[in-house]
Amino acid sequence: MPQGLVAEPAQGTALADQFGRRVTYLRISVTEHCNFRCSYCSPEEGTPFFVRKDHLQAEEYDRLIRIFSGLGVRHIRFTGGEPLLHPQILSFVGFARRHGVGKISISTNGTLLGRRADALKQMGVNNLNVSLDSLDPEVFARVTRGGDLRRVLEGIDAAIRARIPRIKLNVVLLRQDNGDSLPALLEYAIQRGVDIRFIEAMPLGEAGADARETQFLSAAEAQQVIEQHFGPLQPVIRPADNGPARLYQLPAARSQVGFITPISDDFCATCNRVRLTATGRLVYCLGQDGGLELLPLIRGAASDGQIAEAITQGIWRDKPEHHHFVNDPNRSARVFMMRLGG
Repeated sequence: MPQGLVAEPAQGTALADQFGRRVTYLRISVTEHCNFRCSYCSPEEGTPFFVRKDHLQAEEYDRLIRIFSGLGVRHIRFTGGEPLLHPQILSFVGFARRHGVGKISISTNGTLLGRRADALKQMGVNNLNVSLDSLDPEVFARVTRGGDLRRVLEGIDAAIRARIPRIKLNVVLLRQDNGDSLPALLEYAIQRGVDIRFIEAMPLGEAGADARETQFLSAAEAQQVIEQHFGPLQPVIRPADNGPARLYQLPAARSQVGFITPISDDFCATCNRVRLTATGRLVYCLGQDGGLELLPLIRGAASDGQIAEAITQGIWRDKPEHHHFVNDPNRSARVFMMRLGG
C-alpha cells in the first residue's frame, strides 16, 4: 500500500477516504437558481435553465439524507443557488432532523430570510450563514447585480429575533469592492452579536476565475487591515465540526472572526465534506468536477444498502487529496458554482 494511504473500508462502515479523512459533513444544493447574480459566482446573464425532471424530488432527498445519516454524516448544510427559493426547504430541514442529523445549517443570501427565519428555527435549523459582502447599498447592488441590501439586513435581524443559535456572516474578499470596508463589516457583526467569516475568492467557473484574477485579497492582508483597527486578534481553538475557518476572538466581544483560506493556505488535509447537487450528483471536492451520479441509482432498483455501498466506495476511491485552484486553475474553471452550492 502506498505511504499515506489507508485500507479500503469494510462494507457498512462510516465514510472515509484513502487519505485517512472521515467524512461527516454533507452540503446539499437544493436548487441552482438564485435571485442574485453575484460577480464572483454567477455569469452576468444568470443561471441557465435546468430541466425539473432532472432534479431530485422531495422523497429522494429524504431517502438520501437517511442513507447519509446512517453512514455517519452528522452535519448537513442546505445550499443553492438560493435554498430559500425552494418551496419545500422546510421539509428538507425536517428530513434531516427526523433522521438524527445534529447540526443543520443553511447558507442564504438573506433576501427571503425575513419571512422564513421563524419557521427555519422551529423546524430545527441551528446554524445560519448569510452572505454580506458590503454595507454600502450601491456596492452591494453592483456585486450582487441588483440585490437589495435593506432586505438582507432585515433578514439578518429577523434571524437574530428568531434566536437561531449560531449566525455567521460570509464576506467574500474583493480588493476593489470591499477591501477598505472590512472593519465596518466586523463592527456590524459585533453590534449584533453574530460571527463573521472572511473568505478568499475561489476560481470557480468564469465568474470566480475573473474575481480571483482581478480582485484577489488574501486572508492575511484582510487580517492585517482588521488588526490595524481593532488590535490583535486572539486565536480560538476550532471545534472539530466547525469548518475550515481559522477562528479568532476580539477582547470584550461575543463575535468570533474567521478567515477561510482556500488559496493562500489550503485546508485539504482536514477536509471532512462532500457535496450533493440538485441533480443527484455526489461531488467529492469543490475544486474538481469528478463525482458519482446517484440519480440513476435512486430511480432504479438499487436498495438503500447498494446506494450506501456506492457512496462509501466512491468517496474512498475518488475523493482527491487536494484541490487544484493554484496549480491547475483550468480544472476548477469548469465547475459551475451555482450548481455545486459552494
